[in-house]
Parts: sequence; C-alpha cells; structure tokens
Amino acid sequence: MMSLYVIALAGLCIRAEPSTDAPVVAVLPFASEVQGNMQGEWLETPEGFLSADWLSEEDPRGECLGEWRITAYYETGMATASGEYPEEHVTVAHNSLPFGTQLYIEGLGVWTVEDRGPASMGTQWCDLYLGDYATCVQFGETRRDVWIIPD
Repeated sequence: MMSLYVIALAGLCIRAEPSTDAPVVAVLPFASEVQGNMQGEWLETPEGFLSADWLSEEDPRGECLGEWRITAYYETGMATASGEYPEEHVTVAHNSLPFGTQLYIEGLGVWTVEDRGPASMGTQWCDLYLGDYATCVQFGETRRDVWIIPD
C-alpha cells in the first residue's frame, strides 16, 4: 500500500470505478494524503478510485509560513490592488507576497494573493475575500497554518 498526496488545486474526484466516466462518490481537497494500491493509472482506496495523474509522492504544499491570523472581507465594488476583481473563495489580501502567489490555508483550501490589506496587517495575517458582510461576520477570525504552493 502506498501513500500519496492530491496535487489538483481544486480537489480530486474519487470515482466508483477506475474510469473518468464513473460516478463521483466524493472529492478530496488539495494536499490530502491518501493510501491505496495502484491499478494501472488509478489508485484504489477503500472509498474508490483516484486518477494517478493528480497524485504525487511529495507533499505539494511547499514552504510552511507558520500559523497566521485569518480574517475575511467583502464586496467593495472595486478592483483589487492587482487590478483583478475579487473572486469569492479565491482572492486573498496580503501585504508582502507577490500578486499571483498561491497559498494553501489549512482547512480552507487554495487562495491567490490578488489584493493588499491595511498597513497594520503585517506578514502573519491575511484577509480572505468571502463576498458579503454576513458571511464575513459568520467567519470571524481564526488562526491557521499557511503554506506557499510552489510554482
């Protein structure tokens, strides 16, 4: 039995049979560790089959930046500091990382640096674009480990 990691940024479908035409039974998030036995181009797990094209022997998360303060912001009607319009569950604001940097935030998935925050934000804090006020209030503030995903 081998242990592998999901490298598909949007997650990887677990299928009922080793075929892209087979029904999807679940989706594993990016960087999930899975175990199973290879059957050709597919990994067989107790839950179903995963395409080996989207699996790696190495953890895809890259460099861990440590535990950060995570907050959320909502629609301003304006483009972000990078010139892009923010996308829910995609755009993150951070003050020092280059635009386009992809971050994996523990339990929250993959985000792309497309905006900047207030000067007080510092380097161990990021702000997730969640689209509307109520969602941001419900999200509140949390602390999570953050990784830079290598190119």
